Amino acid sequence: MNLEEIHLFGLRFVYRELLQNNFEVLSVEPDLETFPQIVARKKKQMYFIVVQTATYPEVGDLPTTYQIKQIREHASKHNAITKFISLGLANAQANNEKEKSVLKKGGEFLVNYSGLKELIRL
Repeated sequence: MNLEEIHLFGLRFVYRELLQNNFEVLSVEPDLETFPQIVARKKKQMYFIVVQTATYPEVGDLPTTYQIKQIREHASKHNAITKFISLGLANAQANNEKEKSVLKKGGEFLVNYSGLKELIRL
């Protein structure tokens, strides 16, 4: 899988998780460079959600400090809460460490899912 396909997998995974947790998903942006990727609402509160997906042994990393600042400024204009979700994907059929990072379309994956976290860089 290429980076775009890995990112789309992560967005689909998060989309389903949000729906299961009673969020109304208003938009999903698949572009890797656009933040936030997901705009959602829950109990009349708007959420701007950044989703970053990576392959084993990595997990999705936070955007840069500058990007976080821009996202938070944009969110404040819309009275939205900013959140971050990281996902790490591993090949579930791997026989060794090296194979864990090789993801194939239609394959089975293990997902390291952070859940909703604050969008801050300490």
